[in-house]
Amino acid sequence: MRHLNPESAEAAAQQIESFVRDRFHIPDDDVLFSRQVNLWEEGYVDSLGVVEVIEFLERRFTVKLPEEVIFSPDFTSIDGIAGFVVSLKAG
Repeated sequence: MRHLNPESAEAAAQQIESFVRDRFHIPDDDVLFSRQVNLWEEGYVDSLGVVEVIEFLERRFTVKLPEEVIFSPDFTSIDGIAGFVVSLKAG
């Protein structure tokens, strides 16, 4: 898998959404799923899945997620996660 330097939160969000949908078997016609939904509270990703998401992000975007990011209330949705990724890539 080639690494992408995301130029925007949208580019990162697309890749994160694709990973989450594929890995956690979320169908395209799931009307409740969105990039703003809380992945953990709505049951799309369980506690073990969180570790998989973190590993994906760190590998795919070559970033190290600090604890304050992982425990942030914004680290619960695809859009929030994408924002952190772009911020970390920008330095």
